Amino acid sequence: MHPSHLWRKGVLSTCRFLHSAQKCGMKTMQAWQAFEYGSPEKLQLNTMAEIPVIKSSIDVLVKVHAASVNPLDVCMLEGYGSTAFNFVRQVNNCSLTPQEFPLQLGRDFSGTIVHVGKCAKNYKVGDEVWGALSPWQTGTHAEYVLAPICYISKKPSSISHAEAASFPYSALTAWSAIKIFGGLCEKSTYGKRVLVIGTTGGVGMFSVQLLKLWGADVTAVCATDAVELVQSLGADTVLDYQSPEFKQNLKELSGFDVILDNVGGEYPDLTIDLLKKWKNSKYVTVVSPLLKNADERGLVLGTFMSGLQASYDTAMSLKDGRSFRWAYFVPNGCTLKSIAKLVDNRQVNPVIEKVYKFEDIPQAYEKVAKGHARGKTVIDYSLCGEEINKEESNSEPKQNV
Repeated sequence: MHPSHLWRKGVLSTCRFLHSAQKCGMKTMQAWQAFEYGSPEKLQLNTMAEIPVIKSSIDVLVKVHAASVNPLDVCMLEGYGSTAFNFVRQVNNCSLTPQEFPLQLGRDFSGTIVHVGKCAKNYKVGDEVWGALSPWQTGTHAEYVLAPICYISKKPSSISHAEAASFPYSALTAWSAIKIFGGLCEKSTYGKRVLVIGTTGGVGMFSVQLLKLWGADVTAVCATDAVELVQSLGADTVLDYQSPEFKQNLKELSGFDVILDNVGGEYPDLTIDLLKKWKNSKYVTVVSPLLKNADERGLVLGTFMSGLQASYDTAMSLKDGRSFRWAYFVPNGCTLKSIAKLVDNRQVNPVIEKVYKFEDIPQAYEKVAKGHARGKTVIDYSLCGEEINKEESNSEPKQNV
């Protein structure tokens, strides 16, 4: 078919969908948005937000059934990363004045496809999918969201939408840190000693499960009240950082092949020295100063200073045959497909601390902002008042194992 005919067909398809949506009263949707940076109180429920329109042939429009609130969402609401993210929006939109507000947050989601771009060949209307979007994209705390097909996969069939929404952003961040930056994979991990610092959030809990599945000897660090939960995830050794003997116990366990730091240099006098010498050991942290430096010093100077800091950290670690690496979230539909298989095989499981309904998203932000997570904070768009009260009456984290 001639390219012009394909383009005309795609336009007509989009027009038919919008015409149908308008007939059904679907021209607008509800979305949580912020019109200035600040605390969760700045979030407003916009009941007249426009339903996104497919502009790229590889996009799909998804009706969101569940999402989660991640620490990144709370930080972005406060303005974190705005300098870098606005620059990316400028490039993507070919505009010097990209639209910064309203800011619509939310990275991961689980839902049902309601419209597909003309090149989204492997998906159709009605498919249940999950995914995670890049931080500079319009977020998922809304009734509908646009997602490129390279960022999604079919949702695991064995779990609910709420359970599925607890995975994508955290799981992809953990996968990136372990595999891309940590150099571990299913075939090379068996017998490796890995220290995971910060194990009670989404990234840490998925990391422990994945590393154990791949055969690693996992030492996990957490607070006193989370020891039992982290042990249930399969960690071989669990250290309580609130214990007076913690640092001494950690020193005695030195000789790790990989350290995965999810909290950001809590023990700078210990961590690098805990790695094996001259064994290509790696310290990997998901807490990078890049965005913070860009916010404080501007994009150019902030990036330059981050580069200097990375070079210094790397040089200091390489003197003993070790390496220091910053890890980042990488959206990837193919990886989500692999994770979906692990979920359906019950090899990794969702751990949900609390579920909120869509109308209570600001309260979910407040909860995440307090820290000390014991699993994921999930937004179930289908919950009504009675159901949410049942959830709140259960103080224990929900773990399906």
